[in-house]
Amino acid sequence: MSADHDGLTRHQKLRLRGHFGFTKAPFSKYMWSASMYDSSGQRDLLAGLQMWLELKGITLLTGPSGVGKSITLRRFVKELDEARYHVVAPTTLPSTPNGFLRSLSRELGLPMRQHTADLFDQVRARLVELGKAQGPHPILVLDDAEGLRAPVMDVLRRLTASELDEQDHFSVVLAGTDELLHTLQVPTLAPLRSRIGFTWQLRPYGLEDARQYVAYQLQRASVDARVFSDEAVKRIFQASRGYPRSINQLALQALIQAAIAGLDTIDGDFMQRVCKSHPLYQSVQGAA
Repeated sequence: MSADHDGLTRHQKLRLRGHFGFTKAPFSKYMWSASMYDSSGQRDLLAGLQMWLELKGITLLTGPSGVGKSITLRRFVKELDEARYHVVAPTTLPSTPNGFLRSLSRELGLPMRQHTADLFDQVRARLVELGKAQGPHPILVLDDAEGLRAPVMDVLRRLTASELDEQDHFSVVLAGTDELLHTLQVPTLAPLRSRIGFTWQLRPYGLEDARQYVAYQLQRASVDARVFSDEAVKRIFQASRGYPRSINQLALQALIQAAIAGLDTIDGDFMQRVCKSHPLYQSVQGAA
C-alpha cells in the first residue's frame, strides 16, 4: 500500500484518526504557509523582511536544513502586495551558469538562447526593464541556494553590478543552509557580499516554541494537547534539538506506537523509549 507525502498509508491514517479522534493527520512535513506555526524567530524574520522591502537590494537568509526557512519564505512571498511586488522564483536552481540563466529566462518568459552570454544579457535587460517600469518591483527569490556554486553566484554578482549600484532595479532573496555562507566567502564574490543589506540566521526552536508547536499541531487536528505530557514534549525537544522537521518525525512516531499499544496519552517514559528505539535518533544526546 503506497504512502502519502507525510509517510503514512491511508490505512494508518484511518487507524490514527480512529484512535485519537484526529480531524486531520498532525505533524505533516508539508503544510500551507498560511497554516504554519510561526516561532519567535520566524516572526522576527518576517518583520525584518518587511522592513528590508522598503530598502530593497539583497537579503541573505541562512540556517540548518529542517529549521523552517522555506515555509517562512513562502509565507513572506504569499503576503506580498502583488500591486507593489513581482516575484520571480525558479522552482529549480541548476548548478551551472548556463542552466541557471536558462531557468531565469523561463521564469521571465524569455526565449532560450544557445550561448550563456546571450542568456545573461537578456535576463539582465529584462530585470532592469521591469525595475524601471512603473509596475511592481521585481524580487528574485532563490531558495535552497546552498547548491549554487561560485561560478553561478558570480553570475548573480554580475546581474546586480554596474549601473545597478546606483539604483536597485530589482531585489534578491538568497536563502539556504549555512553551506551558502561558505560559498559566499570565495574572494571573487566580495562585491556580491558587500551588496547584501539584510541577513538573518534562522535557528531551531527553544523549549517554549517546541511546546507551543506540538500544541498547535494537535489543536489543528482537533485533539487535546495533553495527549503529550509536558515531560514527553521535553523528551521530543531534547532528541530533536528543536528542529521542527525532527519534532514532526518523533511526535508522529510516538503517536503511531501509542495507537499500536492502545495508549491514549504519551508520557515521558514512553517518549523516551520511542526516542531510544528510533534509528535516526538513537545516538542523539538527550534522547537517553
